Amino acid sequence: MIEYKRLEKDQITWLQKYFSDCPISFCDLSVGVRYLWCDEFIINYAVVDDTVIMKESYEGESDAFYFPMGKNVENALSVMERECIEKSIPLRFCCIDTPTKDYLASRYYDVTTESDPDWNDYIYLAKDFIEYKGKKFRTQRNHVNRFKKLYPEAMVSILKSEDIPDIERFLDEYLASTKKESTTFWGEEKNLVDYIRNFESLTQFGIVVRVGGKVIAFSIGERVNDTLIIHVEKGLKAYDGVYPFTASEFAKVFATDEVKYINREEDCGDLGLRYSKTQYNPVEIKDKWVVTAKSVFNRLSSPIKIQTERLTVEDISEGDKEDYFNLYIDDELNKLWGYDYRDDCKGEPTPNYFFNFQKSLKEKGEEYSFAVKKDGKMIGELVLHNFDFFGGVEMGFRFFKHCQGKGYATESGLALKDYVKKVLKATRLKSRCFKQNVASRNLILRLGLKDAYQDEERYFFGVDL
Repeated sequence: MIEYKRLEKDQITWLQKYFSDCPISFCDLSVGVRYLWCDEFIINYAVVDDTVIMKESYEGESDAFYFPMGKNVENALSVMERECIEKSIPLRFCCIDTPTKDYLASRYYDVTTESDPDWNDYIYLAKDFIEYKGKKFRTQRNHVNRFKKLYPEAMVSILKSEDIPDIERFLDEYLASTKKESTTFWGEEKNLVDYIRNFESLTQFGIVVRVGGKVIAFSIGERVNDTLIIHVEKGLKAYDGVYPFTASEFAKVFATDEVKYINREEDCGDLGLRYSKTQYNPVEIKDKWVVTAKSVFNRLSSPIKIQTERLTVEDISEGDKEDYFNLYIDDELNKLWGYDYRDDCKGEPTPNYFFNFQKSLKEKGEEYSFAVKKDGKMIGELVLHNFDFFGGVEMGFRFFKHCQGKGYATESGLALKDYVKKVLKATRLKSRCFKQNVASRNLILRLGLKDAYQDEERYFFGVDL
């Protein structure tokens, strides 16, 4: 099982090498974003075989993994998959680019994908900000020229620690004049001063714009591979043209020959910000995907009813409680089932307890139990469980002793196998039995499954569908 640690502010910089090696180039995979949003987007991480696994928690959303970063991505993915299967939790990825989304879709049995334009990254050519050349940047050029004409004394300098007190005074004025109601805006502002005070230790860099000695704008960011990421850019709007001027000056200073792109992050659903970002003519508005891997369980939809020549295979109902109870408390059957209800049952077992227990397993996506009935009477149980993300599912079975040896298990098992293949589109069916359970082994082989492997106690079987 993975042992996670909470990613704290003072630990973020060590991730820098992993961000640089990661082919997914979103702003989220940078020191600045992780620092500014460490309270809102909680990251728990683990290092497996020199590969970082990060899991994000955000209020109102299910936990989601980032794509693993490091030397052994394949092994890390396998570890994540096993954890989700063992805990019966969704295998959900966030901050996924389109090529990685396509890879995950090909890796897994089934996926759902979604993207929200509020969180897409705006990507620009760095040279466009340095020059503002051509007709499509005429508006930006005009704003810069107007700013220079109005404020010929404007001075641009590289951010230094001694500028921080003046920037803090600037922020007081800026925030007092800003009317923003979005939680994303104020979430960032909460950590902004702390971020600025620690910009050097976080390997961030920036510029300061002054008029008459007063700070009227500043911008801070970082470089990840061939991209400059602008984390913070703020100016006093009373100074006409201050934003196009600041954006251009930042690029002139830091967009060296190795820098090809500028990432100006998301608009967070702010329509004014969205309009502004599009006016700078992005070369790409980069889709940021959430990908959720699905299992065969996700295609099971109650009520299910499968009819054979003699039997019915269907959901366990209220009317089956007593029979299900008797099946569960049969100690002779339980020895060969591999699960003792006493491990979980507190107090005296009742029909309601077992009925609700199987319902809870179904609700959690761990197991789906079926009653096998003859003439309306429950004679046994079939179970689908151990779902994986590659289309595999395991079948289990138990029947009352007086109903064994009559072909009922074979008949109902073959019907469920056919349903699993044709309706659920599963790719592999698995099963297992204790070595001393000769009858179960023979049944599994009659169902068409083949020997796969064995351990000290059990035989394991499987067949591709």
